[in-house]
Amino acid sequence: MNFFLNRLDHIHISSTSFEFISADIKKDINMDGILIGPNAEYLIDGKNIMILVHASGLQNLIGANYYDALMRKPMMLFCIPTQEDEFEGTKDFLDRRYGAKGIHLNNFAQAFSIACWFIKDSCVSASHTYWINLFNGYNSQGHRDMTPSMSNSRIAETSFSDAEVQTALSFMYTVLRYLLPDESKTGRIEMTHSGGTVIWEIEKALSMEGNSFARALILLQEARRTCIASAKIDKYCALLECLYAIKKDHKNNISQITAAYIGRDEAERNNIVAYMRDAYGVRSDRSHGENLGYLKDNNPEDLNALSQIVDDYVRRVFTKVIADNSLNYDTSSEQKSRVRAYFNAIKSDVYP
Repeated sequence: MNFFLNRLDHIHISSTSFEFISADIKKDINMDGILIGPNAEYLIDGKNIMILVHASGLQNLIGANYYDALMRKPMMLFCIPTQEDEFEGTKDFLDRRYGAKGIHLNNFAQAFSIACWFIKDSCVSASHTYWINLFNGYNSQGHRDMTPSMSNSRIAETSFSDAEVQTALSFMYTVLRYLLPDESKTGRIEMTHSGGTVIWEIEKALSMEGNSFARALILLQEARRTCIASAKIDKYCALLECLYAIKKDHKNNISQITAAYIGRDEAERNNIVAYMRDAYGVRSDRSHGENLGYLKDNNPEDLNALSQIVDDYVRRVFTKVIADNSLNYDTSSEQKSRVRAYFNAIKSDVYP
C-alpha cells in the first residue's frame, strides 16, 4: 500500500472527511482519495486508514515538528495499491515512478487551491508532500515551490464551510480539465539531481501556447504567487486581456468590457471602469520599469486595496467565462476573432 499526502496550509475546515473520487472512478484508476479535516477519520470499507498512517513511522521519517504540523492541518490523502515491480525496483526507479505520480496527485491539491480562490479570496497552499510505501519501505518528502498569497499580498488562513469545501472539490475537476496537456500544451517534466535530492523541473515544462483558459489559469497562479501588489495587478490585467482576446486599445477595452460584463448597474460599471483604468496604468508603468504614477496621489495601502478590488473583478469575470467552454479559444486567428467579437458586442451594448 502506498500513501501520498498533500499537506494543506492556510485553510481552516471542520474535522470532516470529504471524498472526491467516485466509486466508479476508483475502479478504473485503482486508487482512493479523500480530503481530511484535522483529526478526522479516513474510512475505507469501514476501517480508519489513518491508523495505518500513524503506524507507518512517518513521524520518525520527517521529524516531530513536521509531523505535528501535518496532523493539525487538513490534508489530501491518496491510497494506491503496490504493484509487483515496486518490490524489486531500485531507488532511482522508485524515485522516477513515485515522483511522476506524485506530481499528478499534487496537481489535485493545486487545483483545489485554485478552486478555493474561485469561491473567495484565499491562499490555500499545497507545497508539502509525503510518499510512504508500507511494503517496500520507500519514503520521500517533497516541496513544490507554489505558495500563493491573498490579493492584498498577505499570507492568512481562510475558513471554508463544509458546503464551500464540497463546491471547491467539485470545481477542482474543472480546473484540472483545463490544465491537462491537450489544453495547456504542457511539455515533458524532466528530472534532475542536486546533492542526492531529486528535482522535477515543473515550471520549465509549462507553456503559454495552450488554449485561453489554460493560459489564464497560469497567469492567475503567477498573480497569486507574488507578494508584490503591482505584480499581482499586472498579471490580473494580462489574465483579463487573455480571456477577452483583446488586440488593441487595451486600457479602454479591458475597462469597458469588464464593466459591461459584470457590472450590476450604472454606478458599479462606472466604478469598475475607474478602478480598471488605474489598474492598467499600474500595469503599464510596471512593465516599462517606471515608478508607479498611481503612487503620486495614493499610498501603498491604496495599491493593496486596488489589488483586492481587481482580484474580485477577475474572480467574477473568470467564474462567468469558465462556465462557457465556447469561450475557450485556441491559437488560431479565427477563434481569437470570434471570442473578441463576442466581448466587443457585450461592450458595445453599454458603450456604443
